[in-house]
Amino acid sequence: MELRLDLPQEVVEALGNDPEREALEAVLLFLVREGKMSVAGAGGVLGFGRRESVCWYTSHGFPYPDLDDRELEDELRYAARDGGR
Repeated sequence: MELRLDLPQEVVEALGNDPEREALEAVLLFLVREGKMSVAGAGGVLGFGRRESVCWYTSHGFPYPDLDDRELEDELRYAARDGGR
């Protein structure tokens, strides 16, 4: 499905060199924070494996859902062993 969205020029410029990708990532981050999509699901849309998905999400300043720092480290270790899938 294609979605057309008209944005003011200053918003498009603020999104940087790849505004479509940045907008997609922003929507996915919003959906994860709202509980409408999982981190793995959002990462899958972006072409990421399990580890990359967690790293992508947390790199935007969000804690991995329902995990404290130690649990997140354990999850990342597991994902690394699992080949990131």
